[in-house]
Amino acid sequence: MPLQEELVDLARTYLARQEEWSALAQRLRFNLGKITYPDALEADLLYPVKAQKPNGKFAAVDGGLGAEEFHGLDLLVLRALAVQFEYSDGKLVKHVYHPSRRPEAILQARAGLEQFEKLRFISLYRLKAELSCAIEVMEKHAPDYLLIDGSLAPLVSDKPPEDSQFRQLYAEVVELYRKLYSTAASRSINLVGVTKDSRGRRFIDMLSSSMPESAQALEHASDTAFLDLLLKEGERTFAFRYSAAPSQNPVLKDLGEWAGRILTFYIKPVAGDRPLRIELLAAAAPFEQIAQVMSGLCRL
Repeated sequence: MPLQEELVDLARTYLARQEEWSALAQRLRFNLGKITYPDALEADLLYPVKAQKPNGKFAAVDGGLGAEEFHGLDLLVLRALAVQFEYSDGKLVKHVYHPSRRPEAILQARAGLEQFEKLRFISLYRLKAELSCAIEVMEKHAPDYLLIDGSLAPLVSDKPPEDSQFRQLYAEVVELYRKLYSTAASRSINLVGVTKDSRGRRFIDMLSSSMPESAQALEHASDTAFLDLLLKEGERTFAFRYSAAPSQNPVLKDLGEWAGRILTFYIKPVAGDRPLRIELLAAAAPFEQIAQVMSGLCRL
């Protein structure tokens, strides 16, 4: 089959799936309050969110990196940076960088890495830098909210096998996650993970479990692809636990008791953009307050 015909077939297949998802989304909205979701922490599937003007201190952490492969050598250059913004009635009144506006870069090099180990090498050092920066900014500046770019937990792909040279590095990263949680909890800081391009399956699996007749239609759907059709501007989903069985997850079980305290929901602050996946610790502010604050920040 010519490439052009293959592309047309692919587009038709995807559009057909979107039509199925859209019809299912309408059916779910029509049946609000009539379907139960056993793993949900709230009664309803969807909730309206009233955006709240940001007030107080909001710190956000992110990192940048450059990775280059040379003959027999993998080189990694990275830096992590936090910025704390202080708002009053929705207006920015002050900001501060940590550790500085242009922090020194961190250099790491490894030789003889296989491809999958190279990816793990990059991810673990990035996490170590960003988590260290996040902990430091909480200890030094005590923000009301600390925003992490991405999940509040490591990924399964981050965990190396027992014989990996990165096993110790992974242990250090896990310990940093635990310190991140304990620092936020002890200082009453709302720790929030924000993922703008989530491709998770847990929410989809929860829907399929409650509506078995829709499982086939949702087989190829990711969370935000479907929720973009389900959620309207100013709405969020119910909150649920990050994992149904954290003690059985190969990575989450390394986080100890904290793994069971990571909660999740999705929110659509503005029209025309994909929903955000929001993660928080169970000891943080109520779901609704986090949703209102995050919606207000995004609408800026």
